[in-house]
Amino acid sequence: MTELFNANLNIISQRWPIIASALQQVSFDHLDAALVTGQTQTISVNGIQLSSRHDRLAEAQLLINTLPKEPQEVNVYGIGMGDVPSLLIDNPQYTQINIFILNLAVFALVLSYTDQSEWLSHSNVRLRIKPNSLLNYPYVAITPELSICDEENARVRDLLTIELNQDFANKKHQLDDPLTQERFKCNEERIVNDPDAASLINTLRVNEVIVIGSGPSLTEHYEYLKTVSQRSNKPLMIAADTALKGLLHHGIKPDIVITVDSLIDSYHLPLEDTNGINLVYFPKTNPRVLENWQGPRFVAYGQDARYNELAQRYPKLRLYISGSVIHPVIDLAVKLNAKQITLFGCDFGYCHNMSHAFWSTDRIKPEDDEALAWVEAIDKKRKNARHWVLDGHGNRITTDLNLRAYLRYLELYIARHPEVAFYRASLSGANIQGTRYMEPNA
Repeated sequence: MTELFNANLNIISQRWPIIASALQQVSFDHLDAALVTGQTQTISVNGIQLSSRHDRLAEAQLLINTLPKEPQEVNVYGIGMGDVPSLLIDNPQYTQINIFILNLAVFALVLSYTDQSEWLSHSNVRLRIKPNSLLNYPYVAITPELSICDEENARVRDLLTIELNQDFANKKHQLDDPLTQERFKCNEERIVNDPDAASLINTLRVNEVIVIGSGPSLTEHYEYLKTVSQRSNKPLMIAADTALKGLLHHGIKPDIVITVDSLIDSYHLPLEDTNGINLVYFPKTNPRVLENWQGPRFVAYGQDARYNELAQRYPKLRLYISGSVIHPVIDLAVKLNAKQITLFGCDFGYCHNMSHAFWSTDRIKPEDDEALAWVEAIDKKRKNARHWVLDGHGNRITTDLNLRAYLRYLELYIARHPEVAFYRASLSGANIQGTRYMEPNA
């Protein structure tokens, strides 16, 4: 270790001995680190600069300027080159500055080559090694470190990423979106005449629900689900739309299917085989799907502002959704008074080198151009995925930013429903906080 590291560590040892001990045991030899010079200098780690190389202090001040004016306590996620905490200690307003380490090896690297003694020794600074599972507000996020965080900090990384990208993500869900308005208009007659999904609550109140997504791990359980579906006292089965084709192919008929996405079309769903299956649909659903669905149809809305006007004119059940169809599937199960919910195919990542269960090019007829194009597009997305979540074994599986966001929104939902026991049927997909693994046993 360098003299700088020892000097920095000496301060940490006196103030936070547990963190000092961890730093002494960690190695940064595996990091691809290099000094990067512009008008100033910074460090690049695995191709990611920890700060600007031109005006580090100006960049740090921009981050600090995002804070509200009043708070005396501030939280900083990540260290970077130490510029943000160095500026924060100069402002007497901040009487407590909590610094959360996102990558211990990167921190050790920075301590080895830079002098961080001023802010480390400041009485208002609190250094933290394990962030809480929920974000502390108000905060500043050192964004480069979100891409190189430790595995144990993946959940906090994802929550930060969701918030930092919230405005951009919301642009896809504007009230004046032309396709949304067109679908609302096209489906208005059905919305008026089809029964409210709330009517299912009075007829299907159950204790146990099986929730079925279309994640790759679903392939592990087709035989189990077929056996369970043939029982006279089987749990209620609610499936996401893109899971239906594989389920019916394997002789499994869910009780309810939910569809939300305006892009789901007739080629996604074996509509001719849907007799006796309840469909819960959102107003953006493709009219072709509604026209050809053979079973009963029920209407539901999301809880966001897009549905407020419709809800005032034609009140219907409103279900939780934050990007994924699996959210309203689970919310409906909760509203049906389920006390136990078991998740199948809810992976939020690309385990088994697949994007979806059952969907593959070799299952599609060459003349089905739209279906083939959809499968090729999602497989290309899988192959290009550069993000990750931890599976049930503690290993990384590739994923996308949107899937990571859907996972974290689900975890927040689960935390709000302690009265329900949530289980997941596979360890292959993402480790979902708030659920327990339960091996399916026919």
